[in-house]
Amino acid sequence: MSYFIKARSNYLFTEGPEIFIGESNLLPDGSIRLDPKEFIEKANNLRPTALWLCEADSNVNREEFLKFISNLHSLQSIHLANDYLPLASLPPSNIKAISLLPFIDQELLDRCVEFRWQPEQIVPDVHFFSFFDFDGRYDLGGISPSTFPGLKWIECFIDKKGRTLDTIQGFSNLTTAYLSHVRKHDVFSILQGLRIKMLKLEGFDRGFSFQNIGKLDKLEVLHLNSYRENLDLRLIVDLPLKEVFLLNCTKLEHAEVLLQVPTLESVHIIDCKKPLSDAIKKALKEKLPLVDVDFQ
Repeated sequence: MSYFIKARSNYLFTEGPEIFIGESNLLPDGSIRLDPKEFIEKANNLRPTALWLCEADSNVNREEFLKFISNLHSLQSIHLANDYLPLASLPPSNIKAISLLPFIDQELLDRCVEFRWQPEQIVPDVHFFSFFDFDGRYDLGGISPSTFPGLKWIECFIDKKGRTLDTIQGFSNLTTAYLSHVRKHDVFSILQGLRIKMLKLEGFDRGFSFQNIGKLDKLEVLHLNSYRENLDLRLIVDLPLKEVFLLNCTKLEHAEVLLQVPTLESVHIIDCKKPLSDAIKKALKEKLPLVDVDFQ
């Protein structure tokens, strides 16, 4: 398992019961499906550590329901449909991970207006935030650095104008960013003021440049998905990388320099045509604890 996937799993997959409230066809593996009434009756005994809240039933009093959830101090991770925003009650204070999900009710999406969490709505112990807003709003669910002052991990789409990146810059404790739809934004220059150690990028427009990647001089884990232009790996040779994961990057150049990265422990090169000679691949496998090179 890659460093990135392992770290992400630690936030999202808790050891206790995982409860799902919503349509059964969306039920995640291993979770227990309950309706809101059953959940209220059983939650204190079950002591759930993760909750998926995807209920579209208009008969549910969401304000009262969220108030009940705010007192469930066993919860560590919550996946919340946008239908519940803006929150009438904050999640429990010990929540570590919040993932926002697309709207369930299309009418609510049609009436949605951009909003911000209130200044007094602060959840200091949230370290992980995910919102891939397939509804096309790119507003980070209204959060800001003052909402989650301790945030360490963010994953989201980036809007065309880069306003999302402007917000991300303000999360001073951020160490991991999983950014999709990066288009042609110079994410390296924008993020250079943060101590980014893990970075995953996808959704590139033609002309995206890696020339400034060296500005992220604390970077330890780099994941790239579907970069289809020439990528000179000499640009990353001086970074303190522990893991490089390249998927569908079909024009890699100078892949042999991976042997020169002294901190490197893990290399994954999948569906990238054949950037490595057999000799280089063999040398990597002899040198590193984990090498996964496939579909060349």
